[in-house]
Amino acid sequence: MNQPILITIVGAAIAATAIVANVYLSQDDADTAPPVQQAAKPVSTPAAAPQPVAKTAPAPAPAPVKPAEVIEKTPKPTFDVVRVTPEGDAVIAGRAQPDSTVVIIADGQFVGQIKADSRGEWVLVPDKPLAPGSRQLSLEQRIEGQESLLSDDVVVVVVPERRKDIAGRPAKKPTQALALKFPRAGDGPSTLLQKPTPEDAAQAFAVDTVDYDGEGRLHLSGRGEAKSIVQLYLDGKFIGRSPVDANNGWRVKPDNAVKPGVYQLRADQVDVNGKVTARLSLPFARAEPMTAENMPPEPFVIVQPGNSLWRLARRAYGSGFNFTVIYEANKEQISDPDLIYPGQVFAVPTN
Repeated sequence: MNQPILITIVGAAIAATAIVANVYLSQDDADTAPPVQQAAKPVSTPAAAPQPVAKTAPAPAPAPVKPAEVIEKTPKPTFDVVRVTPEGDAVIAGRAQPDSTVVIIADGQFVGQIKADSRGEWVLVPDKPLAPGSRQLSLEQRIEGQESLLSDDVVVVVVPERRKDIAGRPAKKPTQALALKFPRAGDGPSTLLQKPTPEDAAQAFAVDTVDYDGEGRLHLSGRGEAKSIVQLYLDGKFIGRSPVDANNGWRVKPDNAVKPGVYQLRADQVDVNGKVTARLSLPFARAEPMTAENMPPEPFVIVQPGNSLWRLARRAYGSGFNFTVIYEANKEQISDPDLIYPGQVFAVPTN
């Protein structure tokens, strides 16, 4: 082969290889580099270096501003569970603002503090048992940089003396402490958190509270077997149902109001298959509104909606801790200190 022809072929091959390599590298750069907007007119001089594209840093996002209405709705601490053994050992649980510090106070004395988790839940086991006697538990929520918040509710705990019930009478079996939650302001129905029954009867099926508001709408609560269903009937007419929670509690608030009168309240506990496993029945009376004509002479009082022995004692004696006085005078009508119903007439001793 002629030497000049060979040189020409080799040169062409080298040039072709260079062109292919240049195209490949240019395509690779195009795949990895961020997209650049094409110029409106074609570049007239291929040899000219491309002009750099100015990059502008994105403007910082504005700091989130918390609306005033959100700040005002910061959740306050609440009691969910209060369990106290006859020896005074306690477990107290509730909810608060997530990651806040919850302080438990009894009659102004520090009991303990705990930090709420990311869901706002907290559980405290006090280091020392609660001594026999009555005390009022309150919650205080503390967050750095904010004012402390008090719970809307307080819990009265009555720990019995050894071998006695909460009224001070001799008892053959250990008696549970009483834990009763009610609004700090003193209005509204109370909630029984722990019933003062012997330990072996603590999980029995029961109706613990029967109450109603000024319009006659009922509020009922009690205890039962966890994961079962409680169905309620008034004079045989179905009025509502509620599941029994993990703490063996249930609560029903029927929609329809009840007219003044005497009724038979029935509660059925049923399993997941609808089979009745427990049943109880008790009389219930919605009293007429209190007037000067039907108000009994002292020292008697007619139980009204929202009343509890604690409130009756506070009104009669200036201190709710004297509720055991009313309890003792009317124990034939009261199966336990929180099981009272509107319409009942109680003696209120003056001495």
